[in-house]
Parts: sequence; structure tokens; C-alpha cells
Amino acid sequence: MEHDLPPERVRPASSVPWQFLVRALAVITGLTLLLIVEVRGVAFYIAWSLIVLALASEGAATFVYWRRSRGG
Repeated sequence: MEHDLPPERVRPASSVPWQFLVRALAVITGLTLLLIVEVRGVAFYIAWSLIVLALASEGAATFVYWRRSRGG
């Protein structure tokens, strides 16, 4: 017996999630700031904040995905 459910929307493998792009941009911006500015002052803290926030949000997203995939 066939179900009348719509087919799942499957994203092509070449498509990159926008959240990943935002995190990648934050890390690249932070690393660029560290390279082009003097390694002290406000720019230093902004650069490291961007990098740490991007990595922490990626860790949280991975944890949420892991929990959901386990059925928890």
C-alpha cells in the first residue's frame, strides 16, 4: 500500500548549509584580523571572539545533530 506522503526534500550534495558559511566566514575574518592587525587591543579580542564563537556554535550544532540522530 502506498502512502500519500510528499517525497522528502533532499538537498543536493553540492549544496552547503548557510550556517556553515557563516561560521567559515567568522573564522576566516578572525584569522585575517589576526594577520593584518597588531596582536593587541580591541581587534585582537574581536578576532578571537569570532573564532571561538564559530567553533563553539559548530560544536553545539554537532551535539544537537548527534542527539537527534540517536533518537534522544
